[in-house]
Amino acid sequence: MKIRNIILGIALTLGCGACNDWLTVQPETVITKDDMCTTDEGVRQLLSGMYWKMKTLYAPERALGGGDGLVENLACTWYPIGERMIYLRNRDYTTSSFVVSLLNNTFRDLYDVIAMANDLVECSEKNKALLTESVYNIGMGEALAIRACCHLDLMRLWGPSPKYVDAGKTYLPYVVKNSADRYEYMTYDKYMSLLLEDLNRAEKFLLESDPVVDDTFESSEMANVAWPFRKSRINYYGVLGLQARARLWYGDTEKALEYARMVINAKNADGSSKVRLMTLQEDGKELLPNYFTLPDPSAYAEHLCGLKCEDYDVNKGGWMGALNVQKVLYINGYDSFMAFKDLYENNVNDLRYSKIWNKTENAISMTYRAEFKKYGAFYISTTNDCKMNFPIVRLSEMYLLVMEKAPLTEANEAWKKFSAARELEYVPYTESDREERVYKEWLKEFIGEGQNFYTYKRYGATRMVFNDTEITPDQYIVSIPEKEYLK
Repeated sequence: MKIRNIILGIALTLGCGACNDWLTVQPETVITKDDMCTTDEGVRQLLSGMYWKMKTLYAPERALGGGDGLVENLACTWYPIGERMIYLRNRDYTTSSFVVSLLNNTFRDLYDVIAMANDLVECSEKNKALLTESVYNIGMGEALAIRACCHLDLMRLWGPSPKYVDAGKTYLPYVVKNSADRYEYMTYDKYMSLLLEDLNRAEKFLLESDPVVDDTFESSEMANVAWPFRKSRINYYGVLGLQARARLWYGDTEKALEYARMVINAKNADGSSKVRLMTLQEDGKELLPNYFTLPDPSAYAEHLCGLKCEDYDVNKGGWMGALNVQKVLYINGYDSFMAFKDLYENNVNDLRYSKIWNKTENAISMTYRAEFKKYGAFYISTTNDCKMNFPIVRLSEMYLLVMEKAPLTEANEAWKKFSAARELEYVPYTESDREERVYKEWLKEFIGEGQNFYTYKRYGATRMVFNDTEITPDQYIVSIPEKEYLK
C-alpha cells in the first residue's frame, strides 16, 4: 500500500493540546505536502489517500455506513445486541465507554479527512502553475466536495435538528485551513454558508474538467482511463447531489429542488439519462420464468457518488453470512417485525421488500426475523456482478426530494417514475397525505444505508420505526468529545 503509507506520513492529524481543543493540528514531516502537490501524480495520490481514509467512515459496516456503526444504530434499525447498540438506542451518549469511543473516533476521523482536504486545496493553489489544468480542477473540486461532505455530516450528527436551530449559538468549527491555533466554533448560518461556498466552488471546478460531464459514467468503468470509476469518487453529479442534500437540510427549498432537477434531468449526448433509477428488469437477473433476483441490491445504477469497497467481505461482517451463520445485524422479534412489515405495507411487489430482505415469520416457533441483503454481494468473486460501491448519494434521493418539496403536479410526476422503478402501484399524492407517504419512502429507501437517522432528525420525528420510546430534539444531538482523543 504505497499510497496509503505516503498519505499516512504526510496527513495532518488531530493532536493533543491544551484547553480541551479537539482541533489542534500538528504536521508530521516524513514527506512535505508541498512536495506532493508539485506533480500531477502527487495530487492523484493525495486524492487516493483521502478516499482511503473516507472508507474508514463510509462503508457497509463503518460508523457512517449501514451496519453496526454509529448512524444506523442511532436510527435503531437493528435488534440491539451488545452494550453499544443498547446505549445508542437509548440515546445515552456518555455512560458507555464503547459509545464514547465510537463518537470520539468518528468526530476525529471526519476532521482528519478535512485536514487532508485542506492540505490538497492549499498546496494545489500554491502550485497551480506546475499542474495540468484537468488535474488541478479535479483535485480542487473533489477536495472541496469532500471537505463539504464531511462538514455536513458533522453538522447532521453534532448539530441541531434543522427545526430547532438557535441562531445565536455556536455549534462546530468549519475548518478551511489547518492551524496549530484553536479553531472558531461558528453559528449555524456561518457554518452552512461556508459549506455551501465549498460546494459552489467544487461544482465549478468539476464542471470544467470532470470527464463524465461530456461522456458517460459507463466510459469510466475501467482502470486504464485517465479518471477511472467516477461513481467511486465525488464527481460533478455527486456534487450536485450534495448541493441538493445540504440545501434541503439548510431549508433552502428552491435551490435544493433546482439541484435535484439538474441531476434527474441530466442527459448523455445520445439523450439517455446520465444516471437512472434501478429497475428489476434492467438490473435484475431472471433465474426462472418470471422470477428475478438482484445481483447488486445496492442499486449501483443510481449511484451519484460513493466509495469502492473491493476489500469488504459481507460474510465476515455483521449481517447473516454464508450458510446462514448467525451474525448480529437483523430486525428481530414480533414488535419490530410487525413494524418492519407495516413500514413496507407488507407489499410483496415492492422490490425493496421482496428482493433485499430474507423474511421469516413463524407463529409456532415464535420466529419473526428480517435479514438484510443490500450488501449481500459485497465479496470477492470472479462471477460477481456487484460493483462493490458504497453509495454516498443516490439518484433516488433526488426523486424523494422532489416528491417531498416540489409543487404537487411535479411531485406526482416524480412519484410515478419512482413507483414504477420500485414495482409499486402508482397512487397520486394529495396535499393532505403527501408528507406522511413521502416520509415512509425515505425510510424504506435508505434503511441500512446510514441515512435514516438524518431523515428522522430533519423531520423532527418523536418516534422511530423500530424504537417506540419518545425522542426529544436535544437527544438528536450527539455528544461532542470533551477532550482530544487519539486512541
